[in-house]
Amino acid sequence: MWLGLDDTDSLLGGCTTLVFHQLLKDLPCEYGEPRLTRLWPFANRRTRGNAALSVEIFCGEEIIPWLDDYWKSNIEPLSGKIGESEHSDRKQFPADPGMVLFNKQPDEIHYWNAVRGEISFIQGGTQWGGHGRIGAAASCSWRAHNATWEGIAWTNEERYVSEELLTKVTELHGTFLCRDPRTSRGLISPRGNSPILFGVRAINPDIATTATNILLEDCSDVIGHRVFKTNQSTGDHIEREYTHTVENIEIKKGGHVIINKSIICFSDSGDMNILCQWLESGDEISCIGLEYEGKLHLEGIRVLNSVSKLRPMCQCGTRMKSMGKNQGSRCPKCKTKSPNNWELSERIPPFKNWVQPPYDKRRHLAEDLSSYHKS
Repeated sequence: MWLGLDDTDSLLGGCTTLVFHQLLKDLPCEYGEPRLTRLWPFANRRTRGNAALSVEIFCGEEIIPWLDDYWKSNIEPLSGKIGESEHSDRKQFPADPGMVLFNKQPDEIHYWNAVRGEISFIQGGTQWGGHGRIGAAASCSWRAHNATWEGIAWTNEERYVSEELLTKVTELHGTFLCRDPRTSRGLISPRGNSPILFGVRAINPDIATTATNILLEDCSDVIGHRVFKTNQSTGDHIEREYTHTVENIEIKKGGHVIINKSIICFSDSGDMNILCQWLESGDEISCIGLEYEGKLHLEGIRVLNSVSKLRPMCQCGTRMKSMGKNQGSRCPKCKTKSPNNWELSERIPPFKNWVQPPYDKRRHLAEDLSSYHKS
């Protein structure tokens, strides 16, 4: 059977991963590998990290009365909590927990729809609660063919993790996104109101477990820790790669760049923003991102071709001028003529291959573009 949970937290605090961890500790049956599934970042009622939890449990329908009692006692009371954001004017919604139980794993299409767009409830199984059932069911339907792992620890105290041990974990082969190479700031601890002490990411469960145990040697007292299989850094939210010819570029006050009136690159996107400001009309680009309200929110870009057009240079050292459409050029100084209207030369972009935002500005789902090869 497949058990899923989502939407127990708000900006006031709480964490669905911790609620799920406690549920697993109390569960009166065996279970498989817990999974943390990030979903579509623009979902209307998304929670802070927009992550849902699921696990395969090894029991029969006799578990339903136990789950029903657990829901009423431990999860349903979390409903209704709401906080306001100081950083976003996006409408906030109260926590609306949802739990689902399916006899067999739901169709995989529910996951793909939920990671790439807005979806609603699916039918079947036994379900408790409100909107959280949507993400819970989507997590259950994830087949996890492409996965990473994250070791998470929770605390009731002020966050503290040894910098020395963080450095050790950062240098451990197989961990990733532990520290921002630009600023050296650690990326394993959230900054918001959350019981998560740290979350360390790795390419397999053994490395995630090793890294977690290293950090536990010198940190705040924890109330629990667990390794989750995740879809983080898989790029599952990206459906395809787009190719465009640049027609126009608008650089907004503050540094946001809008390409062709529909591709948005935000000012805090680091090298990606620098590259977008470098582009000129006629450049050919390839990009990836998420479409939302008619705009592509850029997550990666590369230059396919960039050529500058200049009037021909006369032998006397003067730049020629056009004599009219398709009539060639003429030197304004010595009157020498040329049949060419333009001279073309390759422009070398400031960055080769794919460019993406800095580590601390990437989505949880964002794949490392140095190995990107979707078509």
